Amino acid sequence: MKNFTLDEWIEWQCKLHSTNMDFNLSRIKEVAVRLNIGKTKSKVFTIAGTNGKGSTVAILESILIESGYSVGSYTSPHLLEFNERIKINKIPASTKEICNAFEIIEESRKDITLTYFEFSTLAAFIIFSQKKLDILILEVGLGGRLDAVNIIDSDVSVITNIGLDHTSILGSNMEKIALEKSGVMRKYKPTIVGYSGVHDSIIKYSNEVDATLSIFNKHFSGKIYNGKKWIFENIDGVRIECEYPGIRGDIQINNAATAIQAIHSCDGIELNKKYLQDGLKKSEILGRFQILNTVPETILDIAHNEQSISLLINNINKYYPKKKFHAVFSVLKDKNIDEMLNLLKGIFKSWHIAESDNDRALKVTELNEKKFFLTERASSYDSIVLAYEGALNVSNTEEDVIIVFGSSYTVAPILNKKYKK
Repeated sequence: MKNFTLDEWIEWQCKLHSTNMDFNLSRIKEVAVRLNIGKTKSKVFTIAGTNGKGSTVAILESILIESGYSVGSYTSPHLLEFNERIKINKIPASTKEICNAFEIIEESRKDITLTYFEFSTLAAFIIFSQKKLDILILEVGLGGRLDAVNIIDSDVSVITNIGLDHTSILGSNMEKIALEKSGVMRKYKPTIVGYSGVHDSIIKYSNEVDATLSIFNKHFSGKIYNGKKWIFENIDGVRIECEYPGIRGDIQINNAATAIQAIHSCDGIELNKKYLQDGLKKSEILGRFQILNTVPETILDIAHNEQSISLLINNINKYYPKKKFHAVFSVLKDKNIDEMLNLLKGIFKSWHIAESDNDRALKVTELNEKKFFLTERASSYDSIVLAYEGALNVSNTEEDVIIVFGSSYTVAPILNKKYKK
């Protein structure tokens, strides 16, 4: 018995294994077998993709809970506290439950080393098995094929979209990345692809494993109907006039349609139109075009690659025309930073940059040396919170809007400032 606090457990786990990321499922599979949690009677939805995973999980979770099912969700990273990674019916697992699960894992693993993410994943599976839930929704941490959540077979797999991210790990082009994410597919089971123009490697892999593909704008669709409604349709003749999701942004129509098709494709799960509407309206997630009712208004968005930056730009132009934007920005050094910055030319009246509290964060001195900032002058700060305060100091009219973005580690300190006063 270690009798660690949750923070002590996490600190210890980060030191246990030689690397933070070790894509080899043999170790976690062995421990899962010892714990008897490698299989589950719950229906399982596994969500992979470059962007949109968290939002799709949140919408799927909300609809299923409103439909009367007991739902466990496992997501990463967290923004406020570790507990939010493991939820039962939207409520984070207690610190006691998580620490007890860590104790059980520690007693069973013996000489097998596990990464921090593998410990977390096994803890989620233990807690879910104790609750005997109807449904599990598992968000892939990175890739798919060799991600820890993939040790459990899914009933429905989802690939939200494909973008160039984590190229040093997943591959240097879209087809290689798509193939890695295809690893969540299961034989004879449905896979929902949340974007059109699906990559060849996804189609090829689905044929190899006899998975059934449902592709956005081919087998199902989500189209804006008017300012208040949108239409879901699929090739099975289902047509539903839907409420907008509680999460803002036009891309959420794609994510919602993907979630609805996933439910429709799952044997044994019923799709009730009334509960569907309630679930859509009640869907929520931190840090995705999240608006803080501050003066001036503040928007938090974890946009961290070219694809998500483009969506952020579309949202601010749509919802905030003729406003003056001020950026609070930090970024991780393994991103395609120059391409991200090129998308942002001329958008912000002022830039406030800092290094986030993460080992992978790009140092503020290196960020300031980027060619982009020769014309877009930036103020540098020692922390994200100080950068935010700097943006507040120059935002003094109703026309000013502060955008905090660049990674989850950029958004988290501002969320903590709001929720943990």
